[in-house]
Amino acid sequence: MQTVQNLTDGILGLPHIVVNSLLGRGDATSGDYLSEADAPDNNNNPEAEGVTSGDTDSNIDDDITHNNNGESISIDEATVAEDDAISPTRHCIPDRSHAIPYALITEQWQLVLDQECTIPEIENSILKCKDLVLGCAEDTEDRKWLVRHLIELRYRLRELQDVENDLDGSLPGTKVILGHHFIARKNCPRYKVYCDHCSGIIWNVVQASYVCIDCSFAVHHKCIRNVIRICAHVISAEQNLPVECICPEIGLAFQKYTCAECGSQLNCDLSTAVSCFGLEFKAEKFNSIEPRLCDYSGLYYCPACHWNDTSVVPARVINNWDFVPRKVGRASLQQIRLLYDRPVIKLEEKNPRLFQLVRKLGGVKRLRQKLTQMRRYLTVCRIADELRLMRDSMGTRRHLIQTIDMYSVADCVGVENGTLPEFLQRMHDTFDKHIRSCLICSGKAYICEVCNNNEVIFPFDDSAISCERCNSVTHRACHFRKNMQCLKCARLRIRKQQLRNEILDAANGN
Repeated sequence: MQTVQNLTDGILGLPHIVVNSLLGRGDATSGDYLSEADAPDNNNNPEAEGVTSGDTDSNIDDDITHNNNGESISIDEATVAEDDAISPTRHCIPDRSHAIPYALITEQWQLVLDQECTIPEIENSILKCKDLVLGCAEDTEDRKWLVRHLIELRYRLRELQDVENDLDGSLPGTKVILGHHFIARKNCPRYKVYCDHCSGIIWNVVQASYVCIDCSFAVHHKCIRNVIRICAHVISAEQNLPVECICPEIGLAFQKYTCAECGSQLNCDLSTAVSCFGLEFKAEKFNSIEPRLCDYSGLYYCPACHWNDTSVVPARVINNWDFVPRKVGRASLQQIRLLYDRPVIKLEEKNPRLFQLVRKLGGVKRLRQKLTQMRRYLTVCRIADELRLMRDSMGTRRHLIQTIDMYSVADCVGVENGTLPEFLQRMHDTFDKHIRSCLICSGKAYICEVCNNNEVIFPFDDSAISCERCNSVTHRACHFRKNMQCLKCARLRIRKQQLRNEILDAANGN
């Protein structure tokens, strides 16, 4: 047993390339797969993940190679560049954030942001980055990466200029990496926090960590230089809409059996047959990584990038009105959270049959139509503005009374569980009470000119109907009794015809 242990320790102490050659993995590199210590399953033993990941990171050094220009780059970067040169379809995988273009690797742009640099150096880097952007073809992954990096360089330049202009100011502790704005975590949360890069637990008492103020990406201090995931805020700003297709799966073969984010090698068959004394047993393959499907993006990820988190998928809500939580990757989960409260879905345009099949949606649409008409009274009312009636009633959901066709994922969830109709009904009752009792708003009421009744009516009453052309309000029954013809529109047509006749008579000298 001692001999076997010494042999194991000796193999683990060898460089990654030697170990891969001994194991018969000639295609794998040091960054193409993760061991169980590097990418543990967070659902089984999260406490053990932090210890093993920390030990592994402290013991393993990055292998270094040299390119043609004499610059030192890591083996992971060289392998990515070589794969990109051989296989152009590597960049065809959507949302593949780890495929850094070769121009970025050779120029070492990311190192400029991490080191202490001066304003002239940043300005020189911006000029070089502009030249690379102009030299790239449009709608390519290289151009997107260069544009994102150019924005990061300009953000860094603005920080340095602000510090130089303000003598009493100090450089804020913000690190800009791939669109993330990392700040040091000062307050220790009461719940467990895991690193989004290595999936290990963050011990806030003894470990320094950073968190992105845009997408809540948490990372160790030792892992911040190795972040490969683009900020979900940048992705959501570029797309502006959630994925509308239900799980647009492209298959592992198109991904070359690698993780869509970190590029780890994935295995479909996790077990192999082992014969011993004439008997066959099934054993797990060494360093086998199970692919996990993201129901939002349709891509496969490794356990380090897919923690089996569940979330409501917007595409299933829009198409099937399905609110069952599905398993999504970490990057997709952050994008869904950023788009959760954002009103970007034209629900009736995407799926008009939902308003016929889901009765609650029809009620919500009618309430929003009434609130839109009430807004015309409240926005010009001085008393309502002094009481801050609209601000206190709506909060951050102003889109509910500004339009009637824009919905967010949170609105759809509120319709399903009944919270949104109750919220709109309370808002309707508050606005209706003010409009009928306010001297300014009640003075803008209408009287039906068909029946000439002394009862005042408003366009948001159930018994009233408003003309779409002249905005005149009459009783609904009176409107149908007049064969759905507006009297005010008829008078306007007659006046227009009389004015036209007067102009013609004046031109003819009559």
